[in-house]
Amino acid sequence: MMKLVPSLLIALGFIAVTTPTLSAAAPQEDPDEIPMEGLDEDQGLSQEELDALAEVIVPRVSEIRGWAWKEPVPVGITTPDEFIEFAEQSFDEEYGAQRLEGMTSSYVLFGFMPEEMNFQETMMDMLRSQVGGYYDPKEGKFFMMSTFNKGAMADYIMAHELCHALDDQYFNLEKMFEDYAGNSDREFAIRCAVEGSASSAGNLYLMKGIQNNWLDASTMMDGDMINSMMGSMDKVPPYFIISMSLPYIDGNTFVLRQTSEAFMGAMMMTPKDEDLQYMFRNPPTSSEQVLHPEKYWDEETFDAPIEVEIPDRTEALGSGWSLVDTDTLGELGCAMLVMKNVPTAMAVSMGGAKMAVPESSGWGGDQYRAYLYEDGRKMMSWSTVWDTELDAVEFAEALRNRGMERAPMMRRIDLQGNRVQVSFASGNAVADLELL
Repeated sequence: MMKLVPSLLIALGFIAVTTPTLSAAAPQEDPDEIPMEGLDEDQGLSQEELDALAEVIVPRVSEIRGWAWKEPVPVGITTPDEFIEFAEQSFDEEYGAQRLEGMTSSYVLFGFMPEEMNFQETMMDMLRSQVGGYYDPKEGKFFMMSTFNKGAMADYIMAHELCHALDDQYFNLEKMFEDYAGNSDREFAIRCAVEGSASSAGNLYLMKGIQNNWLDASTMMDGDMINSMMGSMDKVPPYFIISMSLPYIDGNTFVLRQTSEAFMGAMMMTPKDEDLQYMFRNPPTSSEQVLHPEKYWDEETFDAPIEVEIPDRTEALGSGWSLVDTDTLGELGCAMLVMKNVPTAMAVSMGGAKMAVPESSGWGGDQYRAYLYEDGRKMMSWSTVWDTELDAVEFAEALRNRGMERAPMMRRIDLQGNRVQVSFASGNAVADLELL
């Protein structure tokens, strides 16, 4: 599962593409409205205007969530260049060049990205065009992007990110991620909980603003902005778009105990306080639990992931080989390999990415280990365990039918009861597979 460092609690612009479809009455005068008549379109909000807007939105977020603020939250404006510098520094601090090289090797072997793609550059290019704002839990500060701070979009972004700040004051979000670091599927599930909470608050803020006629949904995004953002997704592989986007969409339905099919209705629903309290204290532990909320919320059908441990083959591979990545893919990653139709970026943004598919349901747990040789050869061993032997058979068959086409470096699939063992190798490493 694709990682994002905990410091990147961001609001993605293209997730808000759904919002302009909401009908709204003509906005009425709002007693708390921030004057915008003299706003220079190229400059956006000044710091003074942003502070004034925060004074309006902070109490509204508190009212929507039903929690009192423990302390003020400083707000600031940052440029895309400044954000990218912060994001790159966060990536480097969290992973380092060696770890990023290992992750990239795994993504290439799984077929999630082409071998010639630079993973970090691709992610930074996408974030540059998509991020509307972010909350930094290390500083406890919210930053609005200079390119997104106008109209209803500014309100939505601020409400979303200020909910992060409020959640952080009660549950220490940075520690929450740190406690479960090292398993990308688990980190994805936690991100779904965190972003789902904030997305729910942001969407409820929009609904309330429209209903009370102090927000005009038509100012959310214009056609040029939508086309620009959707166009920027063309170069991004579907795996990354889905991994980035689902925490906001399926995360929103998850906090409401709903499946992704209820996305549009969930925008108008308020999560129960006791559910939020429980979720932050006992976060979900797998993408399976997010895709199938009953496997987390319902005691009778609760399904914790099985810990899978496969042996390190570095010594057997011999001199020149090194273990570069060990992680868990999870049900969501499995679905990307075997589902019949991979959703488009537009389908994802409209809440139409139905990732809970029969071929990968029944996931129990998995682990992979990726190896890299000095000359660039790559190999990977992946072990998956399934709830039943029938689930394993169905997954193995789907891998043979679609997975091997989507991941051309997938070389061998072995079915052993309720386990499916898979071996991968780059073209110049096929002869080395017998060593795995």
